[in-house]
Amino acid sequence: MILGGFFQRVKTISPDEVRTFIKTKSTAEYCLLDVRQPAEYEQEHIPGAKLIPLNELPANLSRVNSGQRIIVYCRSGNRSRSGVGILNGAGFDDVYNMEGGMLAYNGLVAAGPPEAGVFCFPGNMAPEELTAMAWYIEDGSQKFFDTVSGMSADQEVRKTLASLVGYKNDHKEALTGLYQRISGKPAADEFPGGILNKPPGDVMAGCVSVPEAVRWARDRGISDILDLMMALEANTLDLYLKLGRQVASDQAKAAFSKLAGEEVQHLDRLAAVFEKTL
Repeated sequence: MILGGFFQRVKTISPDEVRTFIKTKSTAEYCLLDVRQPAEYEQEHIPGAKLIPLNELPANLSRVNSGQRIIVYCRSGNRSRSGVGILNGAGFDDVYNMEGGMLAYNGLVAAGPPEAGVFCFPGNMAPEELTAMAWYIEDGSQKFFDTVSGMSADQEVRKTLASLVGYKNDHKEALTGLYQRISGKPAADEFPGGILNKPPGDVMAGCVSVPEAVRWARDRGISDILDLMMALEANTLDLYLKLGRQVASDQAKAAFSKLAGEEVQHLDRLAAVFEKTL
């Protein structure tokens, strides 16, 4: 099975369209959802926007009204894209990502991030295939994190990113073990090859190309890089939540739940160091 067919794009709305929407619609018809950190919100935000930081969104879905059009935004469009993915995965349909985030809303021109989509798994995928796909995603994230960990002069940032590289390796080992428990047979030396064909080039959650993301990161400051990394971790969290819902085995559900919980911790750590760079 080929990996590249399991991605879909989120719906987007331009900053100009958001301005028009706000002017012409009743506030009861829409919700502006800000998924940045509180410090960013305090500096500036769109009037009337509800603040739910990305790392807190999965636990606060009840605060979002599914009967409204939901317009999600962040600083540059990275985190909000992941926020849309989380909401879509939870069954929210009328959800849009504001392209370019607050940088574009303020009239500033900013180069976009590496093109990304949201993970989408067909319902007929076998649990072994789901586990293999997750392994590829963790491997791609590990390679990206390892490369960008040296791009900051801040020792705390470097230490945090380096620790995440180790956690990604732990997750790959956990997924290999989970495959063995699900399939009842040892993983071959080429695992996950043989279960799923390796995609051309390394990819991360959200279908982000690792080489493309590395090239993009070399021309960005650490805040932009951390912004993207938070979006990637949120996509990985969304991935494990979806996998936990798809597998039938209680053992597999517990394993994906544990991995999802660890991703929440990673997202919180990235949010903490990101806020210090603002």
